[in-house]
Amino acid sequence: MKERRVSGGNYVFFGGSTGIGHAAAVELGRRGANVLIVGRGRKAGEVAVEAVRASGGEAAFLAADLSTLKGVKAAAEGVVAWQPVLHGLMHTAMAGFKGKTLTADGLEFAFALQYMARAALNRALVEPLAASGDGRIVSISGNVPSSFMPDLDDLQFERRKWSFYKSILGTHLLGHLHVQEAARLWRDRPVTIAAACVGSTKTKVMADPLMPLSMKLLGLFGTTPEVSAVNAVRLLTQASPAAFDGVVLRNPKRFEPEPLAMNPDAARKLWAVTGDIAAKHGLSLV
Repeated sequence: MKERRVSGGNYVFFGGSTGIGHAAAVELGRRGANVLIVGRGRKAGEVAVEAVRASGGEAAFLAADLSTLKGVKAAAEGVVAWQPVLHGLMHTAMAGFKGKTLTADGLEFAFALQYMARAALNRALVEPLAASGDGRIVSISGNVPSSFMPDLDDLQFERRKWSFYKSILGTHLLGHLHVQEAARLWRDRPVTIAAACVGSTKTKVMADPLMPLSMKLLGLFGTTPEVSAVNAVRLLTQASPAAFDGVVLRNPKRFEPEPLAMNPDAARKLWAVTGDIAAKHGLSLV
């Protein structure tokens, strides 16, 4: 497939210190990209930076706690300070946790890190992405049955019974609603957004002691991060983004973009709820 010019472009990898994000960052580095790795652990981040540099790209690390909106705001500001014009963002950040956990903002942990942070960062950085003339957002996701869609009036499990899989899988569907609504609202901006689903992958987070045994086993027998990163890299590098806006790639073994066609009222409602949550914690989103 024909690729656009990546050399000299600015690409941000949230959660790119290890795993799928790391693999994708190295691939962009091979093409001569300027890469920013955003993550919590400086040691792992610096190792990732060296890997990108060794592949032929330029790279830097930004330390950030994406589980809080204060951290998300600081991360967005740090990204713009690094480069005010962006050509691509990729989201892979996740972490192990055991039992229902609340962040410092009082948000359920998986919701905060795997949905809220991604949606807020996309909205906070849409203008720097548009400034490049071809800004692209790729969110690593999962092909989750619609039965796991969370109650939009109970996103923090205040009434519903919490379970690990309800929590973690629901964030993927929320992310798909976000992709659909962002594509609709930003259709006049030169920014495209897509979700790339992956299967079980051998990553550091899947082996986290806080992960349930079932997740550890899935990781143990999963594919490599490099294989799981293939479709995301294609979305970031394809010559024309026209067919890749508001889509999901459900099968990680094939490059088959499928336009999202979820409940539009739910997508609009989630967009508004997301903005309200961010505003309560000092972050104004477009």
